[in-house]
This record gives sequence, C-alpha cells and structure tokens, in this order.
Amino acid sequence: MIAVDAGNTLIKVVVFHDSGSLDAIKTWPAAAYEECLNWLKEQPDSIWIADSSARDWPLGQQVSAASNWGFDLEYSAQIGLDRLASMRGAIHRHPQSAVLMVSLGTCLTYSYLNQSGVFQGGAIAPGWAVRLKAMHHYTKSLPALPTDDLTSPAEWNSSDPRTSSSAQSMMRGAFQGMIDEIDAEVERFCAINKDLNVIIHGGDAPSFVNHLKKGIFANENWTALGLWAMSRN
Repeated sequence: MIAVDAGNTLIKVVVFHDSGSLDAIKTWPAAAYEECLNWLKEQPDSIWIADSSARDWPLGQQVSAASNWGFDLEYSAQIGLDRLASMRGAIHRHPQSAVLMVSLGTCLTYSYLNQSGVFQGGAIAPGWAVRLKAMHHYTKSLPALPTDDLTSPAEWNSSDPRTSSSAQSMMRGAFQGMIDEIDAEVERFCAINKDLNVIIHGGDAPSFVNHLKKGIFANENWTALGLWAMSRN
C-alpha cells in the first residue's frame, strides 16, 4: 500500500508492507507534482492520498473531510486532511484513548480526540519559522534570521529572560514563547481529560520536545500511518 501525504511545499510518499511496517519513503517538492504522479502511475499497489492543498489526483483513493476516519467530527468540514489522517494514525497506536496531537510545522496546531472518539479540534497558531519571518517582514528594522533547518538553541536557559541583541530577543520570543504557549495549552486540555496521550510531532518537534513539560515524541509518519490504517478497513 502507498500513502501520499501532499502538502503545500512537499509531497511525501510512504510505501508500506502489508504488516504496516515501512518499506520506503520518497519525497518530491510540491511543484514536482507531475513527476510524482508519473511515478505513482507505474506502481501496482493501492494508493491512498491526503492532499491538504486541494489538488485532484486522477488515481487512487483520495480522502476528504467526509471520509470514514474511524471517529466523529465536532468540527467544520474546512479542516486540514493532515490533521485528520494524523489522528487516525494516532488512534491506531492508541486505540480507545483520548489523544492530543501537537503538530509543530509551518503552523502550530492542536488536535484533540476525546475518549468517546469525537474530534474536537484545537488552536492553530503560527509556527516557529513563521514567527521569525513575520517579525522581520512587518517591522523591517528587525533582522531576517535564517529559518532553514532551525534547531534548538544550544544550552537554552528557559528561566533567564535576558538577551543581548535583537536576534537573541527574536529567538527568545519565538522559541520560548512557543514552549510556554504549548505547556499552557496542554495543561488546559489535561484539565478536561487527565488521562490524555499527548503526542508531539512535526518537523520542529525534535527541537522542542525536551523543553516541554508533557508529551512524547514518536518519530512516526502519522499522516501516512493514518492512511494505511484506513486502507485496512
């Protein structure tokens, strides 16, 4: 089975064995959609696609908000398919459990599924790189910091708010600001459900997870895993 996680900047294709173990992972820039499509046309396996940028694919099974995700939605139909597919992957790993998925990518998103199997959404906020870029873009006086391959600042001291440059101040505001924001929001969800599995994932997750009070980081392809789980129904 082949799972396609197609976003605005990247198309990730994950090939699964029947057991659910990974066989291979291939990626294309979103602009190379036709190249990816031609490769998929040559594959004999079933193909499941979650496209968050609303492209139509002329092959395979393309999921939508109306698909059978294995849980109920208390949310509008205008929702990122990656959030839904990732949650499907999470409940495959944590069946019959309450789950909070915190995704750290272009955006910071919270996706909550209660113990009754109802998806009840969560906040969406700017991600790490977006915060840094926005400060430069909207002020001009603040520097343009490099945002490719962001990593956790060395020897980060959460308890010391002092800085010595605009660059340090921006990084402090973006990085520590997200840490504090995530900790506070997770606590609010835990107040609703104390038996909560908190999963930290996304491209920036490795930089943050060791600074957060709660949450586990599992290096899973959650969206692709969710598509694989749906294909087994």
